[in-house]
Amino acid sequence: MKKTIAAALACAAVLAACGGGGDGTPSSTAKISYYGNPLRQAATTTATAKVAAVARAASDAPASDAAAQTVQTLTQALAAQGVTADVTPQVMNGTTLHALIMGENNGLPPTQDQFKTDPNGFIVANFQLDDMVTRNDDPAQVAALAQFQQDLYTFIQRAHVAGKLTFVILPIRTCDQPFGKSAADGVIQAATTAASLSSGYAVGGLSANVVMDANGVATDTVTAGHMGADCRTPDASLINMANQNMAERMAPVLKDGLSK
Repeated sequence: MKKTIAAALACAAVLAACGGGGDGTPSSTAKISYYGNPLRQAATTTATAKVAAVARAASDAPASDAAAQTVQTLTQALAAQGVTADVTPQVMNGTTLHALIMGENNGLPPTQDQFKTDPNGFIVANFQLDDMVTRNDDPAQVAALAQFQQDLYTFIQRAHVAGKLTFVILPIRTCDQPFGKSAADGVIQAATTAASLSSGYAVGGLSANVVMDANGVATDTVTAGHMGADCRTPDASLINMANQNMAERMAPVLKDGLSK
């Protein structure tokens, strides 16, 4: 765990060194560095030895099956959109977004004079709160979400300084709290705001279709019946939909970047 955190903080200090990227020469392959939690998988499968070996060789920390599966899922989703991607997992687990941010410049974002105008690489970030259960209007969660938004904003800004564009993966809404009040809803709002303010891209989100019953209870028909008995575990159809939405949103940006 300590080794993972140390590697994570080193990556935070020098995103350009840890992340994918190039010398500005056009390439047919998108170099992507992946930070945060592994992608949800539509089914439990054993990652192939080849994918695991690639992930292990590329990562600062030993690759787990989750890391290898994330590489495979993201690569395949983008391939379906006509994008060839070389994905390197950086920080999969073992640290928090806040720890990454505080590892450099006391958590402050870069100044405007540090920015590069010609990005040469890409980052995919999938960070969440430590507590993804408590509803988002709880005072502790309100504070945590505010910090999360600020940290994610800084993360994306630092990536820009390193010449990289950032895609932020939005979580799938849960139904264990009233609509709009779950931790996932809070992260969606915070992540979307942080991405918007820092010229990042929020991807992988699912549209909501809310209906009200006679008692005024709101239900999202998109996720209804697809979240398991705990109302927190999306089924394969939702996961596949989110991954497809993620890839569809990323593909045009990646293609544009590769053409320059």
